[in-house]
Amino acid sequence: MNGVQPPAHPVSMTHEFFADRVAQLTDGAIKIDVNHARALGDAVESVESMRDGTLAFVTVSASNLSQIDRRMDMFSLPFLFKNADHYWDYLTSSRADAFVEPLQDRGIHVLAFIDSGARNFFADQPIRSPADLAGQKIRVMASPVQVKMIEAMGGTGVPIAWGDLYNALQTGVVDGAENNHPSVFSMKFYEVSDYYTIDEHARIPDMLIMSQDVYDSLSEDEQAAIEKAADEAEAYMRGAWAASEQMSLEQLKPLFTEIITPEKQPFIDAVTPLLKEQGDALGVADEVGYLLDSGSKY
Repeated sequence: MNGVQPPAHPVSMTHEFFADRVAQLTDGAIKIDVNHARALGDAVESVESMRDGTLAFVTVSASNLSQIDRRMDMFSLPFLFKNADHYWDYLTSSRADAFVEPLQDRGIHVLAFIDSGARNFFADQPIRSPADLAGQKIRVMASPVQVKMIEAMGGTGVPIAWGDLYNALQTGVVDGAENNHPSVFSMKFYEVSDYYTIDEHARIPDMLIMSQDVYDSLSEDEQAAIEKAADEAEAYMRGAWAASEQMSLEQLKPLFTEIITPEKQPFIDAVTPLLKEQGDALGVADEVGYLLDSGSKY
């Protein structure tokens, strides 16, 4: 099992929890070797390693699966979810299960959604509105939708591997990036960025995934044990994430020159046309429409 985050990150702790529960539920018949901090490769490499059979488990952002199934880039759409309740009500629904099921035909078995909170900008210049992104190079994941999101706000989206981002910020290859509180803190991006803008422009779930070939090779009892451990890991992570998110924000407050809480509407207005355009382009217009309509209840 490979993870891209350092050992103290809540995703890494969830991996340890999952591995322990699998060992317990299978009476030690299945032992998962857990690796952290990109020990077996970055996110994109890990997905490929899993598909070619050299890696059994990995947690990656849903955005990183767009290379396999472009529909997964729906999760990268900005302001798709109204808030955390809306996000989790969808992710724990049969509708979300059905949405990711086609990945099995591409060698990927989705075990659980893993919380990754809301994403925010951090940069060497203050970002108070989309106008402040004009001319700025902002790191994004390898997601066409994320690139288009930054373009819609007036900047330039630059895909860079997670492990290379600190150096890219330090050397000026990019002017800023975006991620959640625990990741910004654990990777020490406050050392190479001065401003943190809490605009919560996206909630992109991580996904605990498994090689479909490995899954199919297991007995029904072993498959059931893995699924149970994954369900428990999803619940464990939700609690661990909430605590980590709050603690990380408190830790970040004295480390940035300024933490900005902007008016969200200008950001929403800038990207609203993107939602319909990309919903159509990705073939997920119905799902996007459902999520936007259901968001009115929150």
